Amino acid sequence: MIEKEFDRVIKLYEQGFRCIKYEDVENGEFRVFFKNFKDEKIDSLVCSDKDEIIRIKHYIDNYY
Repeated sequence: MIEKEFDRVIKLYEQGFRCIKYEDVENGEFRVFFKNFKDEKIDSLVCSDKDEIIRIKHYIDNYY
């Protein structure tokens, strides 16, 4: 089964990563950059599915 990008975001947050930046790119892609400040690791993802983009933005913007 292919992992959805939203599920990947949740896993990254569970591992201590936090979004440091996200951006909409002209070609319809959505890019998210993550950093785990404790372990000094970075990660990123690219998504082009509109429904996934909405879910990811909402999760990041409303995470406490």
